[in-house]
Amino acid sequence: MLDQSALRSGPESGSLAASPRPVQPPSGDGNRPDPDGSAGGDGDGRVGSDGRPESAGGSDIAHELGHAGGRGRAGTGRREDVGHGAGPCVRAPVGEAGHGATRPGPLEMQQAALYATHNDAGTAILLAAMERTGVRRLVLASSVAVYGEGRYRAGRSGPFFPGLRRRGDLDRGLFDHRAPRTGELLTWEPLGEDAPLRPRSAYAASKVAQEHYALAWVASTGSAATVLRYHHVYGEPVDARRIRSAESAVTARFRADLRAGRAPQVFEDGGQVRDFVHVRDIAAATVAAVERRLAGFVPLNIASGRPLTLWEVAATMSKALNGPSPIVTGHYRITDIRHLVADPERARHALDFTARITPAAGLAAYAANSADSR
Repeated sequence: MLDQSALRSGPESGSLAASPRPVQPPSGDGNRPDPDGSAGGDGDGRVGSDGRPESAGGSDIAHELGHAGGRGRAGTGRREDVGHGAGPCVRAPVGEAGHGATRPGPLEMQQAALYATHNDAGTAILLAAMERTGVRRLVLASSVAVYGEGRYRAGRSGPFFPGLRRRGDLDRGLFDHRAPRTGELLTWEPLGEDAPLRPRSAYAASKVAQEHYALAWVASTGSAATVLRYHHVYGEPVDARRIRSAESAVTARFRADLRAGRAPQVFEDGGQVRDFVHVRDIAAATVAAVERRLAGFVPLNIASGRPLTLWEVAATMSKALNGPSPIVTGHYRITDIRHLVADPERARHALDFTARITPAAGLAAYAANSADSR
């Protein structure tokens, strides 16, 4: 059951758990807003402000599987606002430095060929080899990024799956989606696995392509594929020298800022809703998917079921370190996603999986561990 209470606003001769040579997005230079989600922007983000990778990636999930199986600048003048269900926050005044749009750079699409080569061509090569050798089961590591924007409703109308928000609205600080005909404010609701896939980045597009290759393989061979759409993953890395994963850059950025004594920078109004899931829960879900022989093509949302706003995430981490309050910058990227929360019920029924680590406790511990590692 999704917990919204904290928010206001064929024959088988073998099996394989794989995301073949998963390529994670590159880290940026730490001196400009990243094209796909740094500084508390979209959860499909990339970089950390200190240039060092610190979050859970593919190898970290593999490591946990072993255990389970065995940037905008705020203006100088500030005013106090009420945070999104978690206490006071500091907001940069409209019109001062740091408020407004940050424009995506060329980095993301320049990496598209790399994502396609490894995530997509790699998956096709793997599936061909599985067909030749008679391996008939696949557990595929996918991503919540495949959905793009979330699902919404207005009163008795909907559901709505809106596209990009208008730049003029964003410039005025109107960040929420509205009904196309009435202008009524839309509220988010959980996404099921049958929701349309509308990727907003090259990385997300490569994950959609992976799923489509797996679906075609299932249809043509009578095999089975369980597709795990991991939500925003966080947790300690196995190797701090590795680049971070697409799912975890926001928490890594917040932790890097707090480690350096800086206030975490949160985009828009801080009210963007996401679901953060610990890498140990991700590993447990993956083990369950390997052990449970589900027939056909089965996509599953792997999430905590306890969504938070990005401001709440930053505030939780800051409180754990007695750090400065988050700064809400008003920055936005035109491709950013407002709310993205998926329903984990299908995974609970299919895999008997429920996340054990609550985001409130897990994020606090993750932040506190940064102090211990200094």
